[in-house]
Order: sequence, then structure tokens, then C-alpha cells
Amino acid sequence: AGKTGTAQRVGASGHYDGYVASFVGFAPADQPRVVVEVVLDNPRDGHFGGTVAAPVFQRVMTFALTTLGVPPSGTSPPKLVLDLDAGR
Repeated sequence: AGKTGTAQRVGASGHYDGYVASFVGFAPADQPRVVVEVVLDNPRDGHFGGTVAAPVFQRVMTFALTTLGVPPSGTSPPKLVLDLDAGR
């Protein structure tokens, strides 16, 4: 779950001189564990948050969820089978 942002940036002269693109979101949507915010000041290839900041968010969030072992929304956790006779 997330939200994009796009804003014009005001320079030292008081006039607009670029953009700030952003995306902030959390995952998994049903039970949030991680929040990521991406803010790009005057991005080079485009200026819309959904175009330039969201792909960065996706890569960072994917890495974080994979590293933490968080299952995707709507999936059941793996079954944990206890072998009470193990080690005897």
C-alpha cells in the first residue's frame, strides 16, 4: 500500500527550478511490518513519483520483505510441524 507524490521545487531565486518526486508505503498491507519512504530531489529521468520513485520503493521493499522472511499478503504462513520424538 502506498502513495505517490510530485511537487515543483522552489530554488534560491524564488522561482520553480525542478521537482521532488516521492513514494511512501507499507507492507504487507494486511499486517504492516515495514515502512519505506523514497524522496528524489530533482530526479533526472522524469519527475512523477509513480514513474521515478515507485520503482525504487518496489526494489527496496522487496529486499526488506525477503530479508525479513515476511510472506505476501493473503498467504497462509507455512505449517510448523513439531516432531516430539526427535532427539530421543
